[in-house]
Amino acid sequence: MANFSFLNDKPEYADFAKACIDAEEGFKTSPNACIKLVRTAMEAAVKWLYKKDKNFVKVNHSQTNEKESFLALTSTPTFQKALGGDLTKKVHFCRKAGNQAVHNEKTFSNEESLQSLRNLFDFVQWIDKRYSTNYTARTFDPEEVPAEDSALIKFLKSAALVGGGIILKTLFDKFSNDKS
Repeated sequence: MANFSFLNDKPEYADFAKACIDAEEGFKTSPNACIKLVRTAMEAAVKWLYKKDKNFVKVNHSQTNEKESFLALTSTPTFQKALGGDLTKKVHFCRKAGNQAVHNEKTFSNEESLQSLRNLFDFVQWIDKRYSTNYTARTFDPEEVPAEDSALIKFLKSAALVGGGIILKTLFDKFSNDKS
């Protein structure tokens, strides 16, 4: 079970659940792809927060006609006070890293990608603790992050797709669900 899968059981988080799950799945593709997806998920979660809680006050850009940016939303005094310094830094890490990944300014490592996922997880846990009626404390488990498929799994996937073999599909399902 992946770190963000619990979000599927909470319809109130539909605005950002899929984006979080996709971000974790993106780890299989590349660190940069994962970091881009984390930024997208983080922005969706922040926008959900502003929509859910009217105590979070947006900056008034009506005079400049500037659209509410992710940076502006995460830089308000209300946001920073509610999250505290450490969690605010984690959100900004994801925002900045995501921007760098989108603009190909940096090639990220697996460790940085995992840190980005962990930061997103911490923010989602903060949301869940604050707004859920059925909160369960969770910790981020790097072992649960889907990694690149092994050579055997890749072979079984391609063989099952090409041959349409029931046996290969069954083996694939067995190996891909077996963590041992």
